[in-house]
Amino acid sequence: MTSIRLLAVAAAALCGGVASAQSNVTISGSIDMGVFKDTAGVKNVGTIQRSHLEFAGTEDLGDGLAATFRLRHRFDADTGMPESGTGRPFWHGESTVGLKGGFGALRLGRALDAIQAQDWAFDAWSNYDRIVSPAWDLWHWNYSADPTGGGSGRVANAVFYDSPKFANVSLHVSASPESPAGAVAKTRAATLLYNDGKLRAMLGSGKNSAGATETVVGLRAAFGDLSLMGVYNVSETLASSKAKVTTFGAVYKIGATTLKAGWGKADVDGVKRREMVSVSAGYAFSKRTTVYADLASKQILGTGTKEVYGVGMTHSF
Repeated sequence: MTSIRLLAVAAAALCGGVASAQSNVTISGSIDMGVFKDTAGVKNVGTIQRSHLEFAGTEDLGDGLAATFRLRHRFDADTGMPESGTGRPFWHGESTVGLKGGFGALRLGRALDAIQAQDWAFDAWSNYDRIVSPAWDLWHWNYSADPTGGGSGRVANAVFYDSPKFANVSLHVSASPESPAGAVAKTRAATLLYNDGKLRAMLGSGKNSAGATETVVGLRAAFGDLSLMGVYNVSETLASSKAKVTTFGAVYKIGATTLKAGWGKADVDGVKRREMVSVSAGYAFSKRTTVYADLASKQILGTGTKEVYGVGMTHSF
């Protein structure tokens, strides 16, 4: 009987310890809809920026250690269907579980690689607008972090590590130990990031399972309400097709209004394949709801100059 009582007390203590662990789960996302004309001259009602639903959480494990998870689903708000794209999974945005602490953050699963998880900050539209973002049109020209999964900046079956900051510098690494069918290499990427709140700089390099490589240099500086940024991106396939992409952007905030401008060009194997200039204006009714107007001119090799535009609304929650 004494042994049974001791076991009961031990079990109660264990359950009490588990119950006292602090956990936090959040539901967030954004819904974007607009009317726009694309480069084919077709007028559309649909997503201009991205729409997504995210579940994320942490659990305090004690001694500065926490468990983490993130599930992000991307969808087209005009149809309610998962975001268009060949072979994309339901949790296209991210599906990871991990640990974080004084050593940094370690995740396992599927997420943006170490380059594309950081380079968004060097585009005026955060690589988030199909009409005006030079990053959307031009970056990673010859490179996909997931060439066997329909093409994406994400890598599956991978390990992700984000270091703590040391003198405003952090290291970000992603790698997959697996080799998909037909792979000639294992996917991996690494980025060094400097960020002191006003000046941000990055240097990233990666190689995917198809043997393509990518190098990215980015710089962004804030001058009060004005931010200026630029990126130089070089991607090369195993067959030696090399793309050199240069983009610049500016963001200026005036109260609830945000003005943005961008320019970019892509030279592929010595030929100018695309060049674009773009502007947009957004008005924030609140921290969650914004309306915006986009306009861009895109010079596309073989099809001439295309004028594209759109107006839309985004609500975040």
